[in-house]
Amino acid sequence: MSLSITIIVIVLAVVVLVLLNLVNRVNVKGTDKEHFKNEWNDISELAKDPKTSPMSIINADKLLDEALKCLGFSGNTMAERLISAKRQIKSKDQVWSAHKLRNKLVHETSKNASKSEIKIALSGYHKAFKELGVF
Repeated sequence: MSLSITIIVIVLAVVVLVLLNLVNRVNVKGTDKEHFKNEWNDISELAKDPKTSPMSIINADKLLDEALKCLGFSGNTMAERLISAKRQIKSKDQVWSAHKLRNKLVHETSKNASKSEIKIALSGYHKAFKELGVF
């Protein structure tokens, strides 16, 4: 009887530790809404100037990747984490388009984004942040 009680206590302890680990994993920085709001404000400032507006897309993409990591979505790349988050991100088509624009800006030196492209991309990122609950 004492052995079975010991086993039950050990199993319960393991279950509690696993649950605590899951709770703490989601609360790392993902719930630090102030951090994400401050970063978003910086991104919004970059978007106002045509010279720095392409950087707003790049930084928004980095910030979304940071949020996905902090919220514990799996994947080795941003694309893999976006796939993992597809149920939470309703605006996934807009986010994919924005991410593709970011890739073009980074990898194609001749790519210039129009004001409307930047506005649409930033709108997609903003929706994703809201849907993930970081704003």
